Amino acid sequence: MGWNSGTEIFDTVVGAVLDDLSKEEIIERLVEVMEDHDWDGQGDSEFFEHPIVRKIFEERNPEWFKDEE
Repeated sequence: MGWNSGTEIFDTVVGAVLDDLSKEEIIERLVEVMEDHDWDGQGDSEFFEHPIVRKIFEERNPEWFKDEE
């Protein structure tokens, strides 16, 4: 990740926090900006199975979870 990538991610998260968004909205924005920067390690996150995080991943990438249905 280059320096400018980090700035965009930082600004996205700080903007969401300062706008007093909900936890879910902040995480949604974080996931979006990370995936825009080719993040491909979502499943490696220690929070992958957290209910809020999992809901966001399922909404964004339902194909990851189709085998669980």
